[in-house]
Amino acid sequence: MSEVAAYVLGVNESRVVALLSSLLGPLVCEDGNPDSFRIYTAGAVTVVVIPNEGMLEIWVHHSQAWASSPEFARFLAAGLECTVRCDPGAEAPDIDPCSDALLEIDREGERIVTPT
Repeated sequence: MSEVAAYVLGVNESRVVALLSSLLGPLVCEDGNPDSFRIYTAGAVTVVVIPNEGMLEIWVHHSQAWASSPEFARFLAAGLECTVRCDPGAEAPDIDPCSDALLEIDREGERIVTPT
């Protein structure tokens, strides 16, 4: 897969960037608006960080490090010891892909949630 995404709750951006850099290589901030988004690169990999009310939306493009968004979210949840949400994708075939349901991962396990 060349694109994965997840929502990281309650963690500052520098911790996310440090964790991703440990696997992808040093991430360099290339562009962005401090109030709306930042774009980081590590070689051909692009990471977009979008802050949004207590969470960070993280998109990784052109990386083969994770096969799916749930795999990416598990990496973030374990590495940051926090709650992470993502589209459950093929791991939840009984859930309508157009629904608002998300896979939530934290220390206590995994569950499908519908954010309010």
